[in-house]
Amino acid sequence: MTLDELVITLRDQNVHLFDDGDAFRVQARKGVLTPQLLEVVTAHSAELLYLIRLGDVRVCPSRWEHRPSWRYSPTAKAFLCCDCRKETVPQKAEG
Repeated sequence: MTLDELVITLRDQNVHLFDDGDAFRVQARKGVLTPQLLEVVTAHSAELLYLIRLGDVRVCPSRWEHRPSWRYSPTAKAFLCCDCRKETVPQKAEG
């Protein structure tokens, strides 16, 4: 399974990934994380942790609530979640 396929699988099964210092935490409903899926997650752990720390929206744990803070980063060449990165989002001027 490729990293992209894994991310899609985790997203579709509503698995949340959180930065936890030197590693990441996984939150999922009981029975979702099979031994086979855990093996793949372990194999891609470095890449998943990078995506979490980058703030990549594909692994954003609160996709629907955070969606208004997503922005494209030309440097990362990815959409990032400002909430996950703890950045402030510039507000559009009303008028």
